[in-house]
Amino acid sequence: MRYFNYLSEGDRSSLFSRQSEPFYKTTDRDALRIAVGGLLYIPGVNQTIAHIIIRGKVQGLSSMAICLEDSVGDQERENAVENTGRQLEQLDRAVGEGILPRDCMPLLFVRVKDADMLERMADLFVRYSTVLTGVVLPKVCRADLERYLRLVSDINSRAKDPFYAMPILESAELMLCGDRVGLLRELRAVTDRHYEHILNMRVGATDLCGLYGIRRGPDTPIYSVTMVANCIADVVRVFGTEDRYTVSGPVWEYYSTAARARATQNWGEIEGLMHEVYLDQQNGVCGKTCVHPTQLLPVQAGYVVPYEVYHDAVTVLGGDQGRLGVLPSLRQNKMNELKPHALWAAKLLRQADVYGVYQEGTDARGLLRAVHDGGCRL
Repeated sequence: MRYFNYLSEGDRSSLFSRQSEPFYKTTDRDALRIAVGGLLYIPGVNQTIAHIIIRGKVQGLSSMAICLEDSVGDQERENAVENTGRQLEQLDRAVGEGILPRDCMPLLFVRVKDADMLERMADLFVRYSTVLTGVVLPKVCRADLERYLRLVSDINSRAKDPFYAMPILESAELMLCGDRVGLLRELRAVTDRHYEHILNMRVGATDLCGLYGIRRGPDTPIYSVTMVANCIADVVRVFGTEDRYTVSGPVWEYYSTAARARATQNWGEIEGLMHEVYLDQQNGVCGKTCVHPTQLLPVQAGYVVPYEVYHDAVTVLGGDQGRLGVLPSLRQNKMNELKPHALWAAKLLRQADVYGVYQEGTDARGLLRAVHDGGCRL
């Protein structure tokens, strides 16, 4: 996979001063945890999952989660499990026969309902580990995280390729406990024992808001919902230290096409999502759960590194900390401190590897316009 590979070479050259680099499910974990990016959820009852991937029906699809939990009705869950097996078998066959090139296979995950379901599906996941990147673990808490991750470790011991877990922090326990930071530290002690198998720590804001009967509007970023914002801050505080884990951001429930926004000159329809992606990154969060294909491009565009920011990061990491403490920025408009900004710069350069760097004077909105004007599907 490679972000924005559907653009023409001319468009890529005009938009990016540095283009994105390819990645695969076997790519180094440090790059892969950033590459998850916009994770598109699709219900497990959908019988066209393999067809969508094989035929490239969703432009820019780089990571997908087949959901067997909240997006599936209780009475349909067994049908969804059986269908997931069929879809994985079709994908595995398509890759084996060369119909689907391995470098066109998105990062693919299954979101299970609980640890019992993961144990029951473990053999299936081992069988199709060449097309399956990992599993999403919902509503993790003290009672089940260790069991979840031991099952993931067992799958890894039998799988052909690395198999990752992405736990979701969205339980009532997380919001209602008297010492949330203490609870998160307990959970981190568990994840640290299985560190090499964890790709992201994800935050489920819809479930957390639902505990209080809150549903935010399209003009309300999650960081304006104080209770959930405080929870996200605690998650980053515990899991984001020294960039040990990538913390991925919550779902944005609203969607619209960039083409429609362009035609009506109403960019507000997608600017809420793009603004939240910006706020995610400012708060130490990278990645987004997507519920509609039209959300992928705005999310991905938000992860391309701005030209000036990229050069600031290069300056920071290229400075001699033995002789210098501060260097001027490319535009002589900010202070670059070599030691305090070093971790930020290292993270940013990894992000630039995966998503690329904009040309000077280009930004996310310019990318969206170019895709629409070029006639690409959205």
